Amino acid sequence: MSSQPPLPSDEGIIIRPVCWKNVPVVPSVTLHAVDENNARRQDVKMPMLGIGTYKFAKGSGEAERAVANALQMGYRHVDTAFVYGRGNTEREVGNAIWKMTQNDDSYDDDNYDDSYDNDDDDAKEAMKKSLPPFLTRRDIFITTKQWRDYHGYEPTLECLEVSLKRLRTDYIDLYLIHWPGPSTKHYHSQEQNQDQHTSTSTPTSSPSSSSSSHEFTMAPIRAETWRAMEDAVYQRKCKAIGVSNFTISHLETLRKTARIWPPAVNQIEVHPYNPQTDLITYCRDHGIVVQAYASLGGQDNVGRKTWEALGGKLAERSEIRAIAKKYNRTPQQVLLRWAIQRGMAVLPKSGNVEHLKENMLAIVDDAWIIIPDHDIDDGDDDKDRSDRSLSYGLDEMDFESLASLDKTKEDTDGEGKRLARLCWARDRNKMLDFD
Repeated sequence: MSSQPPLPSDEGIIIRPVCWKNVPVVPSVTLHAVDENNARRQDVKMPMLGIGTYKFAKGSGEAERAVANALQMGYRHVDTAFVYGRGNTEREVGNAIWKMTQNDDSYDDDNYDDSYDNDDDDAKEAMKKSLPPFLTRRDIFITTKQWRDYHGYEPTLECLEVSLKRLRTDYIDLYLIHWPGPSTKHYHSQEQNQDQHTSTSTPTSSPSSSSSSHEFTMAPIRAETWRAMEDAVYQRKCKAIGVSNFTISHLETLRKTARIWPPAVNQIEVHPYNPQTDLITYCRDHGIVVQAYASLGGQDNVGRKTWEALGGKLAERSEIRAIAKKYNRTPQQVLLRWAIQRGMAVLPKSGNVEHLKENMLAIVDDAWIIIPDHDIDDGDDDKDRSDRSLSYGLDEMDFESLASLDKTKEDTDGEGKRLARLCWARDRNKMLDFD
């Protein structure tokens, strides 16, 4: 493995590297974006690796500590959402970024929102001393997402203003529509209306069924949501806008009314069980960058029977472990590298400093050394390495092995797709089969 600059240890909240300038640089991609005059701009660059913040314990300070540690070791992209932690996660992300971009004298600013700060006094003092003096807000790429309870023009702008306040910033680098469908409040309201207007002798159709889709369509509401986000760009409150969980159909519908097209990003669930090849090809053909979430297999509790039907959790699959052994990497690094080599950005979440390091090295370290089995078994790093070979990431055989895990291929009855959809497990519309 190629030599790497020193990274922080896991002692304390933050340890500053010996030389801040030697922090690894994560590759970035230029997003489709326009300025307030709708002229194309080329300066919106998104790091291909970000730290995800989904499912940190609400109000625990975990998100703040994880983001601070990630920024300290060289991460420059933070992904969050209005709904994460019921709003607490955005606050913690905002506090972490604010701390990391202040000098020592301004750390105790009267405007600092410490209601979600769980650091003790010693930890705060250590953080103050470790602050890099030249890390600014402009160095950090923030992604957050509008929540589905706020679909429509005015509600979307209201949602954005709340996120800006929580994140303690006057602009968002990338603002996404989190979910293309309606809120659960709409489902409940629709079911009540059906109960009131449907005879007891007539079966009641589900809000997600084809009959209900004729009664209610999301396309015009999504168009208004997008129009609000476009105006937020023109008002300089967002640098770029995009979508999440959109299918090809949703994107084609949005295209008909959009002033800003294409969306900068489509953030979707992608992993070897669910490679989303057709959707990724569509996005690539239209200049939409794909961000992969759940790259390591997702965090939702899909249940033991689902894992058994799939053949086990991804990181435990023999195919992935064999590739990891081949390069002396972790299964998680293999999964992240698979996504990156397919041209996708990744957003792995971790509060563990060692895992944050491993995730970064999966992206920034191109020297993937193929190590013979006898070297690994002997554990002797000083022996002759003439029989080792250099590979710039996964090779064709690795990709063929990982392609064998695709549960959506040759899926005649849709069961494979349902099994492979590991996220939004409890959402009635998790398969996104609505207009």
